[in-house]
Amino acid sequence: MTFVTEHDLTIGLPFTTFIFAMKWHNLTGFLLDSEGVDFNQRVIDMGLLSPAEMIVARVVSHKDYEREVLLALQAFGLFEFIDVTQHASIVDVKRSRDEETVFVALDRIMKMIDSLGLDSSRRAGPKIEIDDRKITDSIQYASDVIQSVEPELLEIDTEFAAAKFELDKQQAIRDVALSLKPLGIDPRRLGATDFTFSTAGVLPTGRVSQLEWSIREVTEDAFAFKHLPLKRGVSVATLSIPIERRDAVERILSAMEFESFVMPEGAEGQPERVVEKAEQKITELEEELSSFRARKKNIAREWGPKILAAWEILAIETRRVEAKRYLVYTEQSVKAWGWIPVGTEEEFESVLRETTGAVVDIKFEHPDFAEHEAPTYLDNPSAMAPTEDVVTAFGIPSRHDLDPTKVMFLSFPIIFGFIFADIGQGLLILLIGLAGVRAKRRGDDWGQIMGYLQSGAEGLIMMGIFAIIGGFLFGSFFGAETVFEPLWPTFAHYIDDGHGHMIANPYRAAHMLKLSIEIGAIHIMLGIILNIYTKLKYHERREAIVGISYLILYYGFINLLFGVSYSSVNNWFSTAGQVYLWVPISGIGYGIANNGVYLASGIAPLYFSLFTFIAPMIIMAVASFKGGMDGAVLFLEYAIGMISHTVSYARIFALNTVHVILSGVLFTLIPAIIYIPFPELSLFGVELIPHEVHPQTVGAPHTPHLPLLGAIIGTFIVGILEGMLAFMNTLRLHFVEWFSKFFHAGGVAFMPFKARRLYTTSMAATQVQESYAVS
Repeated sequence: MTFVTEHDLTIGLPFTTFIFAMKWHNLTGFLLDSEGVDFNQRVIDMGLLSPAEMIVARVVSHKDYEREVLLALQAFGLFEFIDVTQHASIVDVKRSRDEETVFVALDRIMKMIDSLGLDSSRRAGPKIEIDDRKITDSIQYASDVIQSVEPELLEIDTEFAAAKFELDKQQAIRDVALSLKPLGIDPRRLGATDFTFSTAGVLPTGRVSQLEWSIREVTEDAFAFKHLPLKRGVSVATLSIPIERRDAVERILSAMEFESFVMPEGAEGQPERVVEKAEQKITELEEELSSFRARKKNIAREWGPKILAAWEILAIETRRVEAKRYLVYTEQSVKAWGWIPVGTEEEFESVLRETTGAVVDIKFEHPDFAEHEAPTYLDNPSAMAPTEDVVTAFGIPSRHDLDPTKVMFLSFPIIFGFIFADIGQGLLILLIGLAGVRAKRRGDDWGQIMGYLQSGAEGLIMMGIFAIIGGFLFGSFFGAETVFEPLWPTFAHYIDDGHGHMIANPYRAAHMLKLSIEIGAIHIMLGIILNIYTKLKYHERREAIVGISYLILYYGFINLLFGVSYSSVNNWFSTAGQVYLWVPISGIGYGIANNGVYLASGIAPLYFSLFTFIAPMIIMAVASFKGGMDGAVLFLEYAIGMISHTVSYARIFALNTVHVILSGVLFTLIPAIIYIPFPELSLFGVELIPHEVHPQTVGAPHTPHLPLLGAIIGTFIVGILEGMLAFMNTLRLHFVEWFSKFFHAGGVAFMPFKARRLYTTSMAATQVQESYAVS
């Protein structure tokens, strides 16, 4: 095998940066060519790369079936109302008596939920089946729950509030008495009498002498003042003065930051006795409050699911009531317009007719304004939900944008797998993802913090799989490189020095850096191709020319760098020799130009530079500047981003290297306690676990082994922290470096009229017999 030379490793940083940029784009072009990207309209219509196309559905029914229509639209779940009057936010819809009852009952249920401390965002236990086809049935269910729970709960809350008020009072008495205790002051003496005014409080210790001097001057020595410093930088003090000096003295106290004690009623006797009585009362009140809390827990345990079910069906009812403002009424009919995804028309019609019978008229149309005003519906498989959430966290795709979810579903875990390449720790991520999927299916809830892992379970599974693959490629197992042999020979830990001796691979870091850059080149070039795809789709010819020129420029530049030279630009314009076409990934470890991997083109560098580097740059510049200032800015963004964005992918190398170094430090500094041995293992002729390893730790065996303690501590410290860093940096590479090439967001989220049910299931609606003609 041929490895990079010393000359390869001493490449200048500016050229390295430029090389990285060009490599990146070439690789992307290769992958897209190999996968056969299809730019025809059929793919667009299928929604593989674009948001789903939307059409307008119009529903007309007899107004007696208004509720059935709303139930059907809600059951369909993919209908977003269109406000045809453009005044939906200010129209006052007159509510019926039952509808007003729903809002009142919902308010009472929510107070019960707050009182019992129930979490309405989490579900535990089976769902409750409820017949909510009629609003009266929903009200009746909620009414039964309210009548069964509310009286006792109100009684508990009333007694609890009274006990809490008394507890606060007794605690205030105790605190004041404790402050007066060092001075031996009876709390009964505080306040005003016919002849004197007495007060007690705290003030900064540094102001005690100034306060005493000021009071002496104002009262002409007619005062009694005692003070005692406390540990927290303040002093407690008492003061008695003639009643006629009260106003003047209170102004002084305020200026000196004196905070007077407010003694609650009932504090009588010496401070020690007051404290004793208050603490005894506090103990009794705390026990009383504990008994109230226990009663609430019992109520929550017994009635919690039913209370939450009542809350849910009432919340759903309120949405149905609020949806009426989008309806248009005539003398005999009710009409509704809304957006639905193309391809769901048959299902939509089936649901409506099943609920309302033949008493409904449905029409579909694609008005001109749909292209610009339709909301964005992302039609992705449920397994891609975590990836879609990441995409929408950046922004909602617009109607003239691409939905990168399906591509990102693979690109994100692949890049994460190269950054966080570890068999053991990747397996842990995979297991967490599998547990999250299982919890979702069972209806379990992991709480607010762990809930993020649960909601992203499918993404964790993909990330874990590719982290395991990366671990096999580079030979990392729980941070140790003394168990598995790297499946990619270029990244072997030890190589033959040519004289039969095994030495540490001095080029491994350089190979990893080149791999990182080439992965980035593939990713960025993929973004450029997606941008060209978008421009061609919407017939933006000038922007498409810019994108195509940029792609050719990038591809040509990378070939010149790796197929000719990255140390001398003069070689790019030589008439002698030929350009060798860059082959992504496969050329790592084999040098550049005629390395036995890159294909000979038969074209001299001068002509290759003219047609794939200089000419595309000129075309791109001319086409960009024709677009005015926006075009000029776009040209500069392309030029600068080609370098800076490519270099950003070097963080794959950096974080992967940090993982290896930190794990090695832990294995070196922390005693292993026990070395777990591993037997030699080969599969289909491929050596997975070698018969001999070369450990860096003194005293470690030369057979495959895992230092137990270092692996455990490394997983909890290095693994968790670097796992988070790997995720954040993979996210950044997509948001900043990749999305900037083709994704602009700016769309409006699709907000369908549907019921979110955690605690209830609705009984199937019965079919309604036809009895009215729809006009």
